[in-house]
Amino acid sequence: MLAQQHQTPTLSIIAHSASNLKDVESFGKQDPYFRFTLNLENPKSFQKTFVHKNAGKNPVWNQSFNTPLNGEQDLFIEIMDEENTADAVIAFAAIPLNQVVHAPGGNLNAIFPVYTPDGKQNGEVTLTLTAHNVPGQNSGYHDAGRQEDARFGVSRIVDVHLKRVKSLKNKEKAADAGIAVAGGLFALGAGLLANKLNNDHNKQEQAKKDAELEQQQERERFEEEKRRLEAEQAKFQADQEAYKKQQEQNQNQHQHQHESHHHHHYEEHSHKSHGSREWDPVESYSAGDKVEYRGRDYICLQGHVSNPTWEPTVAHSLWRAD
Repeated sequence: MLAQQHQTPTLSIIAHSASNLKDVESFGKQDPYFRFTLNLENPKSFQKTFVHKNAGKNPVWNQSFNTPLNGEQDLFIEIMDEENTADAVIAFAAIPLNQVVHAPGGNLNAIFPVYTPDGKQNGEVTLTLTAHNVPGQNSGYHDAGRQEDARFGVSRIVDVHLKRVKSLKNKEKAADAGIAVAGGLFALGAGLLANKLNNDHNKQEQAKKDAELEQQQERERFEEEKRRLEAEQAKFQADQEAYKKQQEQNQNQHQHQHESHHHHHYEEHSHKSHGSREWDPVESYSAGDKVEYRGRDYICLQGHVSNPTWEPTVAHSLWRAD
């Protein structure tokens, strides 16, 4: 278990397919591809599959990826339609990674709902997600199984992701408006040409300003969310340090009291401490270890690194009352 902690946490992703997607193509069949990132703040961090030409509403990719994990909470996914101008958003979602980390063997083969830019559920995507070398993950054996055996997973809409998708939608509309202007010029009469061009130019400028405003608001929301998460992380670390320090003080006080006891009481307590030490929320345990928590003894069922929320009274997959 200690050797595993020194290895870099990673997330393996197999993008199998999507189904029942919304058709965003006006003519012909849409050409979908799948892309994802753990960091929406960095557009260059996206990885994507090949484009499934003329796949329409039910594309198939079966393409594998790997990406480092650094404590991110969500995997952000997008399904796009390749266009000659700006690619169109078909669907998107955020997949909470805790369901992957705590799945048996850190492996989750599931069908996840996806959503249209107006926030409505439309279609599904089938993915196999596997977390490697993540502290606290469920290390139990699990057979990944076949794609057709996938169960339903949890997905959601995150506000900053929705803002990004709406911004992409605005860019797509602006690009389409530009094409419409270029095509319409050939059909305009000489007397209407100048007026039409001016109106379309104003619309494009307004669309551009709207897109820039959306991007600015998105960046501000990202910064606010980033500051909030950093503050929560700092508080969590401080609470852990304070808790650990208090535990050390309690242990030192307990040791001092122990040394002042009668010899018979010393032997009785020594015998008990060898069998059951007090549960520590930031300690590594192996199967068979015994701890004492709130006056009761517990036996460790599987090796893990403890977490303040995995108390022996609630983490029944990790502890059993002795």
